[in-house]
Amino acid sequence: MVIKYLHDGHISQRSPKSNARFVFAQSGKPEKREYFNLILSLMIPFCTIGYVPYSKFWKDNKYNVEYRSISFTTMQLPCFIVLKSIWYLDKLKIVPSNIKDLLTPIALAHLILGDGSKHNEGLHLSVDSFSKSDVDLLVSALINKFNISCSLHNTDKGSRIYINKSSTNILRPLIVEHFVPSMKYKLGI
Repeated sequence: MVIKYLHDGHISQRSPKSNARFVFAQSGKPEKREYFNLILSLMIPFCTIGYVPYSKFWKDNKYNVEYRSISFTTMQLPCFIVLKSIWYLDKLKIVPSNIKDLLTPIALAHLILGDGSKHNEGLHLSVDSFSKSDVDLLVSALINKFNISCSLHNTDKGSRIYINKSSTNILRPLIVEHFVPSMKYKLGI
């Protein structure tokens, strides 16, 4: 559950005295639905009984394009306050200083499922919402914990971590069992 905070999930708290809740949202593209359902199945014990995910449609009139998103929200619970203290500094989402300890093969799989994309023979991780020092911390954890060769690629949106072709052979056996079938293409499978 821990690594979901690095990508499409966030913790919401209405006031400093209230409990917090986890919110997970992503594009409503059909190819993402299998992964969304996996995250929902993991988090359903934290949702109200009979909870139904929320779908939203909207149209960008300027470009005449329709969009769809899907999301779910858990109940407000004390456990999310604890997680917020790890993943946030004030209201800013951060990479925790102990990310090397938190980054397990299943956590790495979720990071790639959520924010990874196949790029040539390697893999990009979109981490543009994090500060340079947070991204450096994540790169260091990937290198030192998994011996993954990676570098930073700067784009107009921010930084991306590039995992090169030679390291995808190290990565694939570590995480493939945690991938939903519809997203194995991210691993070149």
